[in-house]
Amino acid sequence: MSIKEESERSKAYMIKTIDLNGEKIVELTLDNVARVEAMIQNDSAYIRAFDKNAGPKRYPKKQTEEFKYGGSTAYWVTQLKNILIDGRPTSDDNYSFEDTVKYLVASIDRENSTHLNADGNGRTEICNRIVENKDNLIEWLKNQNKEYEIINRICEKTSGDKGRKNLSFASKFAHYAAFYLFEGTEFQDGFSIYDGILIRALPKYLKALGVKAKNYEKNYKNYQNAIDSIISEAEQQYKERISRNGFDHLIWYYHKGRQ
Repeated sequence: MSIKEESERSKAYMIKTIDLNGEKIVELTLDNVARVEAMIQNDSAYIRAFDKNAGPKRYPKKQTEEFKYGGSTAYWVTQLKNILIDGRPTSDDNYSFEDTVKYLVASIDRENSTHLNADGNGRTEICNRIVENKDNLIEWLKNQNKEYEIINRICEKTSGDKGRKNLSFASKFAHYAAFYLFEGTEFQDGFSIYDGILIRALPKYLKALGVKAKNYEKNYKNYQNAIDSIISEAEQQYKERISRNGFDHLIWYYHKGRQ
C-alpha cells in the first residue's frame, strides 16, 4: 500500500465538518464525538488523567511528604466516591476526606493548568471551601435546582491583593466530580467545562444554529444554557443528541489548534 493510498483512507476517519461563511465548524453528531473520544483516549498526553488506577507515586529515595506524581483526577474522585457515596470514613487507599479533597484539587489544577496558586493561596482556600461544605456536595453536584451552587461557591474571589475568581477551575472540579461520582446515572453529565477555547468557538455555533444567548462570558449559568440550547438545536437537525461532555471534547479538540 502506498503512502498516498494510506492518506486517502485516513479521510474516512476525519472529523466531519460543515462550512460556515468560509470557516469550518464540526457537525454535532454522535459519530464525531466517538471519533474525538477515541483520539483522546489514545493520546499519551491524556491517558493517565482518565486512569482510575493512576494513584500517587512517592520519590523512591527522597524523604518527603510530597509526591513525585500526584495521582490522576480519576483516581482521586474514585477515592472521594468511597467517602461521599459509600459513606465510609476513609477511602479505599486510606485517605481522609480532607486529604482526598486536597489532592483532588491539586490534580485538577495540575492537569488543566488552571494556576490556582497564582494568587498565593488559591488551592488552600478552595480546598477549605469544599471541605466546609462536605454535607452539601452531593446535592450541589446533582444540581437538581439548576442553581449551580458548587460553581458559585468555588469561584468566589480568593483573598489578598492578587485574589481572583477561578471559574474555569470551578467548572472543571464540578465536571470531573460529577463525571466519576455519578457514573452511569443521569447526574454524570451535569456540568460543562468553562474553557477559553470553547468560549471563543461558541459564537460560530450559536450563529450556525440560530441560537440566541445571554451574555455567557464569566457567567456560568448563561454559559451552560447557551451550550444546552446549541445541543438541543443540533438534536433537531441531526436527530440525535450528544452529551455536554461530548460537546466539550468535540469543540475543544477540533478548535484548540485552529484559533
